[in-house]
Amino acid sequence: MIGHQKSTALQATAFGVLLFLALPNLLIVLISFNAGTTLGFPPSGFSFRWYANLLNIPSFAIGLRQSVMLAVLSTAISVVLGIMVSLAVVRFRFLGRNIVNVLVMAPLFVPEVVMGIAMLLWANIVLAISNTTALVVLHCLIVLPYVVRLIVANLQSMDPNLENAAMLLGARPLQAFLLITLPLLGKGLLGAGIFAIVMSFHNFTATMFLVGNKPTLPVAAYQYIRTESDPSVCALSTLMMLGGIIAVYLMDKWIGLERLAR
Repeated sequence: MIGHQKSTALQATAFGVLLFLALPNLLIVLISFNAGTTLGFPPSGFSFRWYANLLNIPSFAIGLRQSVMLAVLSTAISVVLGIMVSLAVVRFRFLGRNIVNVLVMAPLFVPEVVMGIAMLLWANIVLAISNTTALVVLHCLIVLPYVVRLIVANLQSMDPNLENAAMLLGARPLQAFLLITLPLLGKGLLGAGIFAIVMSFHNFTATMFLVGNKPTLPVAAYQYIRTESDPSVCALSTLMMLGGIIAVYLMDKWIGLERLAR
């Protein structure tokens, strides 16, 4: 009886903490349906007018195109690099293997503000490349650790003898990888791709240092709220949260979130 009471109290505490953390997001959702013209709470009425108003804000359309472009490019590059790095780390033992692993995971421990400033200086002073190219490189650095972690987890759960058997039957190493290993990695790669797209699309802190006249969607929202006080930005934020929730749901439905941790 006492154990059951402790379990109930623990569950209630956990639910209370999660509700407290979710309250700011719930507040944004409620304000997005406000019929009034300010970011006030409680809402003065219910309306979808600010969702419709998103179509009248050019910076949001530009930001959406820029964010999609960055997310797709950085994800494609990161998945290809992630496969090569993961295969090297899991399948081979070589001098500097641990250093490679540390370097790939380093962006997880470096503040994004530092990464943004460093990439800005590197792009403008050392490489003299465009901001768009620098943004693609930056987003690759940000999402690559997550991609590698997911692919490594899936590679470690696979039986390498399957690929060896294919080579014993006459397949070349590349053929064995493409016909055996890559299909078995399919769900892991899909999960890594979805995760990378979400991470890239929503990044703000590091990205804001490199945007020019074509901001990403999060940066465009930040620039908008600095001059305007209507609930349009709340409507945009609600749609972005909804997109993230749908991505997590699809990952769980198609792949199973527990598989991504293995």
